[in-house]
Amino acid sequence: MTEPAAAQVMLVVELTTRPGAQRAMREALARLVDATRQEQGVVRFEAGFDPDDDTRVLGYEIWASQDALDEHKAKAHTREFLARARELVVDPSVPLRSSRWRPMREELPAAYALGTPALAPPAAPPPGFTSERRLVNDVRLHYVIGGSGPPVVLLHGFPNTWYAWRDVMPRLAERHTVIAVDLRGLGDSDPGTQPNDVPTGADDLHGLAAGLGLGPVLLAGQDWGGSTAFAFAAAHPDEVRRLAVIEAMPAGPWTETGPDRGGPWFAGFHQVPDLPERMVAGRERIYLDWFFRAYSATAGVPTAAAADEYVRCYARPGAMASAFARYRGTSRQIEHNAKHLSRPLDLPVLGIGGERLFGAAVAENLRHGASDVRQEVLAGCGHYVAEERPAELASLLLSFFDET
Repeated sequence: MTEPAAAQVMLVVELTTRPGAQRAMREALARLVDATRQEQGVVRFEAGFDPDDDTRVLGYEIWASQDALDEHKAKAHTREFLARARELVVDPSVPLRSSRWRPMREELPAAYALGTPALAPPAAPPPGFTSERRLVNDVRLHYVIGGSGPPVVLLHGFPNTWYAWRDVMPRLAERHTVIAVDLRGLGDSDPGTQPNDVPTGADDLHGLAAGLGLGPVLLAGQDWGGSTAFAFAAAHPDEVRRLAVIEAMPAGPWTETGPDRGGPWFAGFHQVPDLPERMVAGRERIYLDWFFRAYSATAGVPTAAAADEYVRCYARPGAMASAFARYRGTSRQIEHNAKHLSRPLDLPVLGIGGERLFGAAVAENLRHGASDVRQEVLAGCGHYVAEERPAELASLLLSFFDET
């Protein structure tokens, strides 16, 4: 006779932070969440701040059994969080309040829960690179860093992560310190509480560069990463030595808006509030595969391993919403760039397009906001330049970045 399965334990948890201690609580909570999600017995562990009251922290937990919860309570990271919470909450004698609950339907394990079929380990960095995280503003940004020399920062687009740059990074690292960043809410970076849009991403990059002590950087971005890189250069031109924009059309006062603007079907679809993420939930692989087939002009791109990595990241709770938020934030991008570009950027800018998609339009668009724009169009290439033409792109970037 088999033993009955252990009953899951489900908790709702609430903390009330002292006014002025919200940032410290956010940092402590981020450490707890990251460590707890690696535990063997966790099924789901979510925590966040009330959008209308940032002193109020709410969370819900599902544990495989009471034994698993007891083991969690004994962990060093749990004890450290409780000790820190007593310093930050309104009532140190009761740092948190919890109650048990039952869902109306069975809860599925989260993708990060160990031992579930949904779990896939993050892709390994290229040899000589390391995966790191740093708290910037309200998020912990994930980035991969390696090499030595003048810093090069790489930003990805949709539906990719830092991993899109994996074959370009080693070549650049022969002469440079290379930092490939996951944009907030995407890859393995936190979504935070601020808008997941281009201006916020530019501010994130400003904070990351300052925190790492990079000084003026050489910057390249593809797709939404290109728009984010341009917005960063517009707001902080003294922090960018040279800028490369790849298969991206940064928006500004020159950008047509309104219902008659046109553009691909999905751009309008992604701007509809709430609907796209609901329709795509659980179908992330099907949805992303459509983009890979539609916009890659190179056989085998992305590779099966790359597609798996992108699906792993975009299937995370909230990741698709973070991606769609960038489409919904175009007006804020226009306002941001209009505010900061009283005159065109005067630093060297390289516009790179794939012949099968944006092509020369990348450089043409950039000339609205920059005075020194060079143009490259890669023959036979689609949208995913870093993966379709990694060697050619690395050569172009090295030639541009190291130009004297």
